[in-house]
Amino acid sequence: MRRCVVVLSVLLLASACGGDDDAGDLFGLDEVSTTDSASAAADEPAPDPEPSAEGVDRSDELIGTWNVTFYALPDGGGRTNVIDGQAPVQLTFFDDGTIAYHTGCNAGGTTYSTAGLYVVPESALDDTPEGQAIDFLQGQQEEQGCEGFLGEQDRDLPANLRQAERFRLDGDRLILSAEFFLLEAERA
Repeated sequence: MRRCVVVLSVLLLASACGGDDDAGDLFGLDEVSTTDSASAAADEPAPDPEPSAEGVDRSDELIGTWNVTFYALPDGGGRTNVIDGQAPVQLTFFDDGTIAYHTGCNAGGTTYSTAGLYVVPESALDDTPEGQAIDFLQGQQEEQGCEGFLGEQDRDLPANLRQAERFRLDGDRLILSAEFFLLEAERA
């Protein structure tokens, strides 16, 4: 007990003369922390969260070619796979605001514009649609007769583009929609 009192007295004296650092140096001790690791971790700033796509203009991410995988049938007829035709069914967005497409039968092109910022719903209960506003003008298309389902696809895909109001990006997936799904594509 007497030895503890002497050490404590020396520490207090050293502390009064030169601060805590001198007391540690006097005994060859490094600075001692009085906090446990859990509270120390709580005091450290939290790492920055992953960057969010919300609140930014993501229209530059549209640039490039997309292979169409599904599209909506007219009049709420549901979603269907694309039908392979003479060429891959694709959309190609250019940075000058133009888009070229191939329906599997005919090729066409038009212009598009985006507006606003990318929105992400705050929770599953939030009915705000995810995505960013997009608008396509009616474009020009080759007129080659296509028969059967390929002919229907040739009619439906450009119509879906004209109806699109919003685009959503999920990794390498692009989804165009209005109040309902219109088209899905994967980056080529």
